[in-house]
Amino acid sequence: MSRRKKRSQTARNNRRQEQKRPSWDVVIQDTAAGFTCSRQIAKDFVAQCDSRLEDLEADIAFNRAAHTMWAGRPGRARDLAQTLAEFVIERERETAALTVLRQRFAALAADELFHEHLDPVEQWRDFLRSTILPDRSFP
Repeated sequence: MSRRKKRSQTARNNRRQEQKRPSWDVVIQDTAAGFTCSRQIAKDFVAQCDSRLEDLEADIAFNRAAHTMWAGRPGRARDLAQTLAEFVIERERETAALTVLRQRFAALAADELFHEHLDPVEQWRDFLRSTILPDRSFP
């Protein structure tokens, strides 16, 4: 009499997570719905800017701390400190650019007179599938 091998807890958890994850088809459908509406895509990109700006704020704090720790050291450490300083500057530039873009997206999202749709949505779903997932086949 053979006994079936039980799955490990990790395997069961991985399987549950996969079942909870939306399928790529659902992701493509939701993305197409959002990206084909002018107001919705503007709102989505406001949210993306907000998320990235939050991350950058935290990153910059850590980057500055790293620079401060290495600043003033002699030899190759000076090169490291300079590179860390330049990294902070680039992060600050990205923050400034995203802040401006966020304001522009927010203005577009708030404009009641600007509400257009790209039709047909099916065409854009196909476009997204081929662009985002070029190596996957879909039914």
